[in-house]
Amino acid sequence: GSFEHTYQLLTICFAEVRLVDPDFVFYIQTTSCKNKRLTRYFWYFGSPKKTYKLLRPVVVINRTFLKGRYHGTLLATIAIDPSNHIFPLAFLITDSETTKKWTYFLEMFGSNFHLKLDIPCNIWIVNYKYLKKNDIFLIDG
Repeated sequence: GSFEHTYQLLTICFAEVRLVDPDFVFYIQTTSCKNKRLTRYFWYFGSPKKTYKLLRPVVVINRTFLKGRYHGTLLATIAIDPSNHIFPLAFLITDSETTKKWTYFLEMFGSNFHLKLDIPCNIWIVNYKYLKKNDIFLIDG
């Protein structure tokens, strides 16, 4: 199908994922005009939230740019499991990369995983040049 059709199916697709993983969480934000346009889309699967405390205490937050007809940015958080394998935690697809959207991602991640950054066992690595060190503490819930 077309890119337009694929984006329209996101809600349906993730509703189907929820049938298999009842703890799957997603939030979609679109423009309010007639032709709705995706502005940001946050999701995580249930298993990372359940097993988060078993992972190593390092969370890496990074981004990559989406290429093709519809440009955007994918923000992702990952951790390392006890066997040294990468364990994906949460994701956000957004139409552009801004400090506001990074802040939204960090707040959503922190509130959904019930994280406190003042706990010494959490080490955060954020690869984003516009966030100051203290901005990371916005997700303290």
